[in-house]
Amino acid sequence: MPSSSIHSPIKKNLKKEWLFASVFAIFFAGLIYLLLNYFWEADYALRWLGLASAFSMWQLLILWRSLPSNHREGEDELLSTLGWGNAVSFARGIFIAGLLGFLFSPWPKGWLGWLPFTFYLLAAFSDLLDGYLARINNHVTKLGAALDMNNDSWGVLIVTGLVFWYGQVPIWYLPVGLARYIFIAGLWLREKQGKENLEMPPSFRRRIFAGIQMGFIVSMLAPPFSPPATTLAASLFMLPFLVGFLYDWFLITGKIDPEKGVKLFDDFLISAPMRWIPFIIRLITAATLILLTIEMWQSIFVQLPVFLALLWIIFSLSAIVMLLLGVLGRLGAIFALIVAGLIFSSQANHIFLLFAGTALLFTGTGVFSLWSPEEWLIYNRAGEQADA
Repeated sequence: MPSSSIHSPIKKNLKKEWLFASVFAIFFAGLIYLLLNYFWEADYALRWLGLASAFSMWQLLILWRSLPSNHREGEDELLSTLGWGNAVSFARGIFIAGLLGFLFSPWPKGWLGWLPFTFYLLAAFSDLLDGYLARINNHVTKLGAALDMNNDSWGVLIVTGLVFWYGQVPIWYLPVGLARYIFIAGLWLREKQGKENLEMPPSFRRRIFAGIQMGFIVSMLAPPFSPPATTLAASLFMLPFLVGFLYDWFLITGKIDPEKGVKLFDDFLISAPMRWIPFIIRLITAATLILLTIEMWQSIFVQLPVFLALLWIIFSLSAIVMLLLGVLGRLGAIFALIVAGLIFSSQANHIFLLFAGTALLFTGTGVFSLWSPEEWLIYNRAGEQADA
């Protein structure tokens, strides 16, 4: 719908909300710049301001151009407000802008070093929250889809570049950030060659892989983690993600029948091995954590600062209980990864924890899991009715 067809009162209100978004972007950039200029080097703070402001202006341009799309799918009537979902989506883009600002500068020391982690953590939570708010308020719009796609495209690319710049991941992890662009470029090239691209079949696998990858990259921005733990973890996490893209390529190009391919994956997930193998892995992981906790009980306060040592003990004990009982099992796997990452060395039990924690994140904890509410989000989106 062209902007000229927007009824005047609605148009004025949407323009007003766009101005509020502009004020938020300016306030955010100004506040963080003043903070960085005071506690960091002035040159780095100015570089942050330039990069963050440029991306914020891009976000505002996307929002402005998408205002005529502020209507529900299949409807022509324009909604008079952006809604909470779109507001959170826009805020997510501003957090990503804040993340971009740190690129090409050294990782800040001390508490400032947690700012990139905080910005991307907020972006990750915003990604979960915007769709939920839109659905419960019946405000799912084409504008929201445009903002979400823009944030997804740029967010992964920017954060992947930043964790590589900080030396947290190896160079072979970079294809994770470029995967979507390579995929789209490949489809465009096929169209130019006159080849048919099939419709992408729906799959909750993508939600699993994308969510886990986002959580992993958030952790790569946490200052306590460093190579070689992050190098090995990045290699483990990237493989399922890139294999998923390759599998989708085979589906959309017809090398694998879409219906049979999706059914094959669904059947594989509910097969006996995929129910029992994670159960065995989680028991061995819990046993490994018990032995490691006993071994490290006193020396952990020598290896780590008191606060991190206490966190290590809490995460270790929590992971043991979660994995033994199968309660919030994927969260228990995350705790096991944190335990390994904080004290990582070439010891076999540390390496095993990284492999096992990664595997359990992707597979779940298998049979005899007492309570796994996180599994619901894999098959459903927050704010919508459960799938059959």
